[in-house]
Amino acid sequence: MKFSRTLISIAALSAAALAGSAQAHDVYAGLGLPGLYTLGATRNLNDSFNARLSYSGGVDVSKDGTYEGVSATGSLKSSTVGLFGDWYPFSGSGWRLVGGVTFNDTRAELSAAGTGSATINGTTVNMSGDYYRVKVAMPSTTPYIGIGYGHHKTNDKGLGFYADVGVMLGGFNVSSETSLVTSGKTTQADINAQDAKIRDSVSSVNYVPVVSLGLVYRF
Repeated sequence: MKFSRTLISIAALSAAALAGSAQAHDVYAGLGLPGLYTLGATRNLNDSFNARLSYSGGVDVSKDGTYEGVSATGSLKSSTVGLFGDWYPFSGSGWRLVGGVTFNDTRAELSAAGTGSATINGTTVNMSGDYYRVKVAMPSTTPYIGIGYGHHKTNDKGLGFYADVGVMLGGFNVSSETSLVTSGKTTQADINAQDAKIRDSVSSVNYVPVVSLGLVYRF
């Protein structure tokens, strides 16, 4: 939560600075994924290039359940601040190529505790009185590439439309916390092996798709 609030503050202050500048071109809001909503501001550098900043968030869900007799809580959170450069290769067109960097707090967690038996590295372990938490997270900083439409320099003021499709590039990190080693129910080697299995299962995912559609207000 603290990291997410920091990202929101950075985005809000930066967007205000862009919007307040004499060179500010537009502010915008949209819907998409992996953030449910996007807020941002754009500055035209010239007819061919923009500088742009955005914040995406709104994903913070959790669900309790039971898996093979083990009480578990799963959660998914995602928030991102992005700094982008837009290049318009076709004069007079709104189509653009996008490159940039994103600063992420995007992660999924599964926490099992208290009841039932779990299978860890092929061994059945009694979870009574203990916990095992696994987190799969994107890197905190990732490059971004994509294409989009909108935010281009124009004499028209008022409402407009924008669209973005791209990918954040980076593999997922896997980490875990457990009391099972301290209580003697399993070994650190088994925990490391279980983490490695999870890591192998997500190792082929080296990017996260990004889609955002919304409205632009041009100054």
